[in-house]
Amino acid sequence: MFQLQVLSAKYAKEDFAAVSASSAEIRNVFGPSNDWPPEHISFEENLADLNRHEREFHDRKAFAYSMLDSSGLHYLGCVYIKALKSKIDPDFRKTRFQAQAFFWLSSSQHQVNANQTLVALKNWLRNSWPFRGVAFPGREIDWQSWERMAHEVQHATPEA
Repeated sequence: MFQLQVLSAKYAKEDFAAVSASSAEIRNVFGPSNDWPPEHISFEENLADLNRHEREFHDRKAFAYSMLDSSGLHYLGCVYIKALKSKIDPDFRKTRFQAQAFFWLSSSQHQVNANQTLVALKNWLRNSWPFRGVAFPGREIDWQSWERMAHEVQHATPEA
């Protein structure tokens, strides 16, 4: 279906074209108040983001991937996996999830099915990563529920 490569400057031209063509759709992927990418992102700004993502990957702080078709010839979008961070204390989402994942698909790749991509990524994360739970906010959990979940107290089930 697709292959993943570390998001880096190696794909700067392809990533910039995809980000530029899909900026309005991408902004919704990371949350209702997220403003990345800016409407008129420059190649240099995007390249700086790619370099930062590659550093984070090698430092094992976050993991961003370029998503390519199975042949490796067409740039489909990006996948981001990172630890669940929050300024809310306690954030009860952390009791269910160790990480959160996001992905976007280039609007030029109409043949790519977001639901199939989500299923494939969930299977890969479940089978190949050590996380006990990965959330896909905005995809499996709507943003309003995701924010509300931060404040919900998880009660232990009483033993019989």
